[in-house]
Amino acid sequence: KYCCYPSQFQINQFRGDEMNSFKHWAMGAAFAVATAFGGTMSAQATVIDFQGLEVNDSNAHDAGYSYSEDGFTVASLSTFGLKSFGTAASGYYGSTALFNDTPNGTNKLTADGGAAFSLNSIDLTEFGAGYGTDVDVTFTGHLLGGGTVTQTFSLDGVLGFETFLFTAAFNNLLDVTWVQQADYHMFDNIVVNAASAVPAPGALGLLGLGLFGLGFARRRKA
Repeated sequence: KYCCYPSQFQINQFRGDEMNSFKHWAMGAAFAVATAFGGTMSAQATVIDFQGLEVNDSNAHDAGYSYSEDGFTVASLSTFGLKSFGTAASGYYGSTALFNDTPNGTNKLTADGGAAFSLNSIDLTEFGAGYGTDVDVTFTGHLLGGGTVTQTFSLDGVLGFETFLFTAAFNNLLDVTWVQQADYHMFDNIVVNAASAVPAPGALGLLGLGLFGLGFARRRKA
């Protein structure tokens, strides 16, 4: 999103054939860098909001053992599957959400096709046995290439969703798991992205040369 194109440095104000040649070179370098970073720059966040499960009644509804939306899947790896509440149910807090119906059951988030992804944020609320208690929810991310990252969020014991932000370490993930402890919680609005791309060394070299050349040209103009 934030690539520095030559026009931002007022290259069109430079005079002389040398400056015109530099302008064309710098534009090419900027384009190459933008291309190298393109996957990261153009990536749009995906919000998994479960609105496709909304039902206008006062019941709890089975969502099965897995639910897929916008290229991602949330699954229960436990005895019982996932559930949601209708909009008139006492467990509905303004937005359709999911919960694992198994005490100490495990949830798993993956990108369809096994692609790596980053996890940005999630909305959580306690309910049922979790009401009035400080529920802790620990997320474990399994990284592409091996290794894990973990992060624990502490809910405030008040009914209603809170938004929790993940650290930058939750990138290049193959999957993320977390446990439905006996103190129940629901989850909603999971914000994910395609994994951040690492630019090629050649592209970084072009960026460095471009910045050096732009600084040189500005000194010449001055």
